[in-house]
Amino acid sequence: MRPFDTLIELSENQLDEKRKRLAILEERLAAAQAQRVALDEEQAQEQQIASQEVGVVGFAYGAYAARLVQRRTDADQAIAKLAQSVEEQREIVREAFAELKRYEMAHEARLAKARKEQEAKDQMEQDEIAGNLLRRKNERL
Repeated sequence: MRPFDTLIELSENQLDEKRKRLAILEERLAAAQAQRVALDEEQAQEQQIASQEVGVVGFAYGAYAARLVQRRTDADQAIAKLAQSVEEQREIVREAFAELKRYEMAHEARLAKARKEQEAKDQMEQDEIAGNLLRRKNERL
């Protein structure tokens, strides 16, 4: 049964590593989404300042707005890419988990089979002992 134990342990370690990679990707995705929200908040603040100040600030806002559009586009693309990576890693984790469960179930089935065989062997020994006791008792009578 030892090879199965080793295989299960290896599979558990691989699953843990894949879960760690997933956690890192999810953290990166959350950070990218937070940056995107920060961009929206920054724009709202800049719009308010630009609406209050006319002239140089208002003129500069146009260049800022153009750059902000590009930053938003870049942030949206990064979020989409990270979201896809997270989904792909989740599928990898699901597959690794399913593989681990298959190994565990096969191991449990082998252990159950071995237990049943041992129980049958023990029962046969007990039956033989009982038969011998009965035979000896009958010989004495």
